[in-house]
Amino acid sequence: MNNIKFLKRTEIGKKFSRRLRINNQFPAIIYGKKKKEIPVIINNTDIINIDLKKFLKKKIQLIDEKKKTYKVKILDIQYHPYKNSKIIHIDFLFI
Repeated sequence: MNNIKFLKRTEIGKKFSRRLRINNQFPAIIYGKKKKEIPVIINNTDIINIDLKKFLKKKIQLIDEKKKTYKVKILDIQYHPYKNSKIIHIDFLFI
């Protein structure tokens, strides 16, 4: 099972997301039934060596800054329209 580190996001919106992407990060969200959604920030450097398409719909473990773990599946990955290797957003689903 792959581990991905993340930070919880306090701000949301287009302007904040653009600032994240300029700083080599991108927004993501974790959600699921009967659980409150968690907006997160992921560093591109933490995820660049993982072939995410291979892990689509498979179990992944997310670790926050307090070392709390979340077992999730990747539900959707959004890539930049012409920079195919650049991730814009990821949706994770609680397991």
